[in-house]
Amino acid sequence: MSQRKPLVVVFGASGKTGRSIVEGLLRNGEFRVAAVARNPSKPDLVKFAERGVTVHQADLLAVTQERLREILTGADCAIATLPADCIEAQKDIVEAAKAVGVKRFVPDDFATEAPKGVMYLHDQKLVIREYIKKSGLGYTFIEVGYWMQTVLPWPAQLTGFLADITRQVVGTGDMPLALTDLAHIGDYVARIIKDDRTLNKTILIWEDEKTQNQGWAHAERKLGSDFVQQKKKVIPEAEFMKQLEAARAAPPEYIVMRFVEEYRYSLCIRGDNTVAKAKAAGVLDFKELYPDVKAPTFEEFMDAFYDSPNDPYADGFA
Repeated sequence: MSQRKPLVVVFGASGKTGRSIVEGLLRNGEFRVAAVARNPSKPDLVKFAERGVTVHQADLLAVTQERLREILTGADCAIATLPADCIEAQKDIVEAAKAVGVKRFVPDDFATEAPKGVMYLHDQKLVIREYIKKSGLGYTFIEVGYWMQTVLPWPAQLTGFLADITRQVVGTGDMPLALTDLAHIGDYVARIIKDDRTLNKTILIWEDEKTQNQGWAHAERKLGSDFVQQKKKVIPEAEFMKQLEAARAAPPEYIVMRFVEEYRYSLCIRGDNTVAKAKAAGVLDFKELYPDVKAPTFEEFMDAFYDSPNDPYADGFA
């Protein structure tokens, strides 16, 4: 890769969002890419290295400022896509990035629009946003709505806890949801980070906006009424709120369930994750900035998924 191209450093590059971003940067072709991960020997990272990505080993829970500055020296942009236990460690990335002159930091958001006080995980991310703003480091906060992979009802051949979750309709099922295909996030990030209009701004990436009921209607057209009758489970709001209360009161080892239930509360009961609410909060609309992007509809994504179904979490959540 040409040394004249801007260097982008991706922390957490072995996770699902991290891999999507590295792939998008490579497809774009206008960047040098470095990947940072705890375990550089993971197959995806080995393949990235074979394609010209510089791979750095670093555990953000133990890494020194000296090592972070070494990794970030010469970088134009740093992007973090991290597991929940590493969110606080982004403060160390901010300090190192400031010290070596990184122009823009994209922290670990890559989720839904929501106000403070609704989701514990989101509130942690908002704290990092404020830390970045106070630091004076350039930034872009990127929201991506909810993954299409998680909203559509998974077909009967996919089983397990997550398959069951996708087949549950929370509340009335009529709340609009801003949706994005995980596989496309990296392509959109590549456009955003080279655009001066997005510097020191928050932007919402979204490809479509649909309700759970609309998704189920298309699933019935594709998979038949028997599938819907056998697999669809409606959870009324009152029943769901009891589930939410139990998840919030559970011991720390069940924190992932709290994350899941609070996302569903924000999405399906409160209706936070809409394009209109994001824009009302001052968030930039990806489609308005880049009208040339031809995003697929949720129905088109569902058709492709049902033609070749796979568990997007088969290799874990991260």
